[in-house]
Formats: sequence, C-alpha cells, structure tokens
Amino acid sequence: MKQHLLFVVLWLASVGVCLGDSSPAKAATTRNSHQTIIRPTLDDKTLVVYPNPSTGIVHLTISGLEGRKVEVSVLNVIGTVLYRETLSELNERYTKTLDLSRFANGLYYVKLEADNSSQLCKLVIR
Repeated sequence: MKQHLLFVVLWLASVGVCLGDSSPAKAATTRNSHQTIIRPTLDDKTLVVYPNPSTGIVHLTISGLEGRKVEVSVLNVIGTVLYRETLSELNERYTKTLDLSRFANGLYYVKLEADNSSQLCKLVIR
C-alpha cells in the first residue's frame, strides 16, 4: 500500500499537479502595511501543468470552470508576467498547449484566475 501511495504522489508531482489543502475555505492572504487582502483560491485540481519539469512545451488542463472566463499567466520568480491569455467558454476539461521553449531554464509559476479566485502552480523549464 505504501508503494502505491508513493507512486501516486511521485506521479502527481511529475505532472505538476498543485498539491495542498483543497477545502473550500482555502484562501490566499496578501499583507501590506495598511491592509490584509484575502482572496479565495481555486481547488487544487482545477489546473494541472505537465510535463513538469519541461523543455518548454507545456500542457495545461483546466477542469471545473466550464462556461467561465479565465485568465492564464506565466510569471517568473520575481512576479513579472511573461505570458498572459484570457480563455472563455471552456468545456468541462479544457486543454491548452503553451510553447515556452524561448524561456530561459529556471523556475516559473503558472497562474489561473477566475471569478476573483486564483491558483498558482510551479513550473520548471530545463
């Protein structure tokens, strides 16, 4: 049983699934000197990024946002947006292929935003 669980965890990590608490009360908190902003996050299974690590051709699978307008962004480690696209009229399981082969090797973040909620997944390009 432990071997099967380890395999599943390793497989999920290899395809870039964002792991973590998927409870509905989950929220991202941003603090600055004057206020605290709490923004709800999407379920961790909403966005799947694979293969991860990648050589630059990356597939995104977006689930559970059918009929909604979403924004997909790729950011570098300091938060600069390097790619942004708005997607609309998604089906139940939407797949998008991105060619990020022109990006330098390193760590990036794929951000999915919909309905004032967001999800962030790490992506390694090598």
